[in-house]
Amino acid sequence: MDAKYINVLLIEDNLTDTALIREMLKEVRKPRFKLHNTRRLEDGLNYIEKNGADVLLLDLNLPDSFGFDTFLKAKERVPQSPIVILSAFDDEDVAINAVKGEAQDYLIKGKVDSSLLSRSISYAIERKAIEGELIRHRDHLEELVQERTIELREANKKLKNEIEERKLAEEEIKASLDEKNILLEEIHHRVENNLQTISNLMGLEYTQLNDKEPIEIYQESQNRVKTIALIHETLSRSEDFAIIDFNKYAYDLINYLFKSYAVDKNINANINIDGILLDIDTAVPCGLILNELVTNSIKHAFPSSYFEDRKLLKSRFTSSSNREFVNDQFTGQNDITGEINVIFTLDDGNFTLKVRDNGIGLPDNIDFRYAETSGMQLVNALVRQLDGLIDLEKDNGCEFKIIFRESSV
Repeated sequence: MDAKYINVLLIEDNLTDTALIREMLKEVRKPRFKLHNTRRLEDGLNYIEKNGADVLLLDLNLPDSFGFDTFLKAKERVPQSPIVILSAFDDEDVAINAVKGEAQDYLIKGKVDSSLLSRSISYAIERKAIEGELIRHRDHLEELVQERTIELREANKKLKNEIEERKLAEEEIKASLDEKNILLEEIHHRVENNLQTISNLMGLEYTQLNDKEPIEIYQESQNRVKTIALIHETLSRSEDFAIIDFNKYAYDLINYLFKSYAVDKNINANINIDGILLDIDTAVPCGLILNELVTNSIKHAFPSSYFEDRKLLKSRFTSSSNREFVNDQFTGQNDITGEINVIFTLDDGNFTLKVRDNGIGLPDNIDFRYAETSGMQLVNALVRQLDGLIDLEKDNGCEFKIIFRESSV
């Protein structure tokens, strides 16, 4: 593998299409690509097994293989390689089946330019890497569960021997073993659910590929994965492995987001969540909602023009001879700051989560309930999952308010 280039294997028997792909890749300045071409599927798969490739561009109709079976054969032989399908047929069913079958992308010949091709290759490599990391993480967790199960089996053998000598402790030992088995099942259930959530989040961002750069999609996916990971980190530090102190969790999450987006010192976060304890089934959607709304404020509420306009307005007010009309927010301050406020309360069985900023607000023509962005779609879906209500106020900034009932479990 050449570290200076992205090594691309194109399996394509049409010389004209091959030449066109080669020219498209040459047009891209960064990253640089090195293209190798074979005309038969078997030759291409042998090449990857011997030499490797960063990504496989695959035509479905070849001299030695035809149709969707071509992709299935390639996936079986080289499962570690990201595959981007290049097809002359704009077949939606085939495209959907390809993506479900773990192809990284499905491109139509004649509708591809150098920019789209480069972006698709880069995203395919990144997505395959993330999938590999998730699989390794899942396998590692399964190994830990298996090791723990073996340890429990050995413990059971010892306990059975002790039962003969300690008849009076039989019920207590049995209860302890039952509790451990339930805990193992619960851990497996949580890991399985959260891995599925991560997969769904990645799929949600995949639908936004045409509107976002891959690096932005990667950062948002990374932050959402970190949001769920922080839940488990908080649980691991808790005395009760089922309950989360959401105040500590929110502080850690927002601190991570500020560092992730290199937030300017002129933006402050204020957190008021004293005494809120949540079970994991409630904490995960609440954490994801908090991530999306705070991220939205960080990225969009405080453009550079926001601070420039407020400084100009402060200057005009403080220089005016009619001082009695000077607003408090423009007096006695040396700096203009943006504020992101997070308030989470529990009153008579009702949770109320508010995320407010004093930024530029949302345009009047945008309805957040029917937003096209994956972030707001995710927020609305999570509110429905909590069986809650969401409202928006646009007074001097933007405030989202989510209300839902306390879990009865």
